[in-house]
Amino acid sequence: MRDVRRARSSALLSRGITVAQASLAAQEQQAGSLRDVSGSKPELRLVAAKLRRVIRGDVRFFLWLIFSAQAFGAGLDQYSQLVVNDSRATPRDGVRVTYLGTNGYQFEFKGHALLVDPYFSRVDLLSAAIGSRIQRNASRINDGLNHLAPKADAILVTHGHFDHLLDVPTVMAKTRARLVASASSVNLAKRAGASAGDAVKPGDVRRIGPWKIRVLPATHDRLFGKVPFDRHEQRSAGPPQRAADWICGEPLAFLIEVNGQRIYIDSGGTPAQLPPNERVDLAILGMALPDSRARLHTALERLHPRYILPSHQDDFFRPLSAGFQFGQLTDFPFVERECAKQNRSRLILLDYFKPWTLPAAVNPKSQTKGKIPIRKWKTKKIGRSGSQSLCGRS
Repeated sequence: MRDVRRARSSALLSRGITVAQASLAAQEQQAGSLRDVSGSKPELRLVAAKLRRVIRGDVRFFLWLIFSAQAFGAGLDQYSQLVVNDSRATPRDGVRVTYLGTNGYQFEFKGHALLVDPYFSRVDLLSAAIGSRIQRNASRINDGLNHLAPKADAILVTHGHFDHLLDVPTVMAKTRARLVASASSVNLAKRAGASAGDAVKPGDVRRIGPWKIRVLPATHDRLFGKVPFDRHEQRSAGPPQRAADWICGEPLAFLIEVNGQRIYIDSGGTPAQLPPNERVDLAILGMALPDSRARLHTALERLHPRYILPSHQDDFFRPLSAGFQFGQLTDFPFVERECAKQNRSRLILLDYFKPWTLPAAVNPKSQTKGKIPIRKWKTKKIGRSGSQSLCGRS
């Protein structure tokens, strides 16, 4: 088995080097042409030199990702004791949670469904790394939706990167769901074909069907010291075409209340912005990068969840059909050790499209007894749609 993996790694790395070198040659030729045309103009020579350095850096980063994907990838088999899912005997009257890959989830309750960051297309690493045009994969989206409820009340989006927002316009059309996201993400989605969107900001509250959704501030992890594609406005006026066009915008987190239970979800973040100091039943915390892991201990101390579900840990460049594999920069052993310190919380993992029903608390009234008080938020309706905005707390 190790020999087979080694052979596959070698073949993939060789292919990556060949393609990257070809891309490098083509792009450096463009930079060379710019240098030739520049003639005696020093500003154009400077642009050409900078372009060549950027191109080399991109290709080196791409090659590193290709190698690390093979070096660090592992599946759920070694953590099978943590993987949960419903059996045939599980009652269907609770809140069901289905993992869609990356940071995507479906929550179901009494015939209603709520989606977060649904992403099925799984753009390949090469296309994302070298700036090729990326687009939705209709076949993969249909395959993913076949596992889900035919209709959804809403789609919540944490930020605008392609692995969170790319598929949303298609999923909206097929599930007749409304989009709830930041203004920059709504703008991106509209440019990509979405019919409309509900732009929200931290402090807003939405009541949609049985769901009460509180919008919370969040941050995005840094990658090598910088948030990827960290802009709030798209540079071009047209539809997003490349990975860099799917800008981060304003990251959001959500606190979802339904059936007397509370679910917190984000896609990661930095210690500069922590979750609210409130008890929840389920904490879904993005763990893709080191920043998220650095704040994990404090985040758990504030949320005191009954269940901890680390998220955004899979290699989202692999098709869902290839099965779960931990991503290149994840460190689940660290997450496991950190969660073990929270002796009142249970660490769990979910596999793709295998629902799990969030158990009811044995004695819900006792959850807040002698512990962190839950803040009560006053809300005010602003329209017939049931939208609300935060106006204070007591």
